[in-house]
Amino acid sequence: MLKFNRLKMAGAIALTIALGGTMVACGNNGAANGGISDTSQGVAATVKVKDKDDKELTLQIGEKIVTEYVQDFRERQELTDDEAWAKWMADNALTPADVRTQVINFYEQELLRDEAAKMYDVKVEESEVQEALQSIKDQFDSDEAYQEALAATGMSEEEYVEKVLEPNTLQTKLAEAVEAAEGNNTDVDAQALAMAQSMESVLDGARRSSHILFNAEDEATANEVVAQLRDGSLSWDDAVAQYSIDDYSKSNGGDNGWNAINTFVEAYDNALVQLNADEISDPVTSDYGIHIIKCTEVYQVPEGGITSLDQLPTEIAEAMRLQVENSSSDTFTAWFSNFLNSAQLDVHDMPSGLPYDVDMSAYTASNDEATQQPENGVEGTEAPVEGDQPAEGEQPADQPTEGGNAADQQPTEGAEGGEGTEGAQPADQAANEGGEGGEATPAQ
Repeated sequence: MLKFNRLKMAGAIALTIALGGTMVACGNNGAANGGISDTSQGVAATVKVKDKDDKELTLQIGEKIVTEYVQDFRERQELTDDEAWAKWMADNALTPADVRTQVINFYEQELLRDEAAKMYDVKVEESEVQEALQSIKDQFDSDEAYQEALAATGMSEEEYVEKVLEPNTLQTKLAEAVEAAEGNNTDVDAQALAMAQSMESVLDGARRSSHILFNAEDEATANEVVAQLRDGSLSWDDAVAQYSIDDYSKSNGGDNGWNAINTFVEAYDNALVQLNADEISDPVTSDYGIHIIKCTEVYQVPEGGITSLDQLPTEIAEAMRLQVENSSSDTFTAWFSNFLNSAQLDVHDMPSGLPYDVDMSAYTASNDEATQQPENGVEGTEAPVEGDQPAEGEQPADQPTEGGNAADQQPTEGAEGGEGTEGAQPADQAANEGGEGGEATPAQ
């Protein structure tokens, strides 16, 4: 239920907040670039780009990985039936060629990221990946809590390492190399300390909290639980395990983190700031249900002010560092965007016989009829494309955080691997795969 939720943010966030997030694509995410450049079934596209020595490079995206990507998406979204697939594309104003192009665009970014790593001689050692993985595990109270969070992503540990940690570690090191070459070396701790000092009035009295979440109709039960907690006949941990409907936070005692670095709904926050350490609120009603809130810690700024990050709770200090790192990454973001824009992508003609290239004529005809307006003689217009298109130059480590908490934005954490909503575009899968209610699409 954390705003920065475990196993929901990738790369540096994974190491500083909890367990990192999903940046996986539909299935084949280009972790091995040999797969992207496998032209055994033809060449889908070529990419021409100049390296930092102004030497032109020609890269290839194979037809094989594009086809595998789309077919994997269809299977995950239960669109293996050709009629269902054709209808899905028609509903989203797409053709098979459109889907193919969007997947190619995703792989272009993957290919250029890895080529940039070669240009700057950036490699990821196995020891670095394992260190990152161990840092993530250390954020959990127990291996059981870690395994539950991992299961919620729909990935095994091996898949998580391959699809999240390895690419994000590579990108983090690439960003450092680019920033060093561009002369933008940032003293993260110094800037994080300055940020904390500027926020002393906000941090003073910051509260960490846990909660038990009930359905809105369970007010009587919530009142009974509060009474039992206060008379000592029921422990907090037992109450969380027995009653909370927030499956994600209950594995960690209902922990919601610090209000100074998380955004809670108003009713929750108003109740929390009235509590001292170890106090329990009366039942609090929000749009997401009924909360019993426990204040677990209260932070007080030391007399004389904050002079070291060591004076901050670990989670707050790491959030400050993360903010600085995200800001300093602007140099890399701008560099990579220019690198991507300088590339020339040549999408080859779509070959016949691809398994996802199904007959769309029936749906095209019905759509044409639906958009015509014979009554007033105005020619019909195309149906608008729904769903988000990929941001140019967007990288896997920059994917948005899925889910959230009831105190944040939604009552429960969605497990990875869930169904997507109809109306999504094939360019958003990396950011949205598997989140309940999120858009399901073939590529980012």
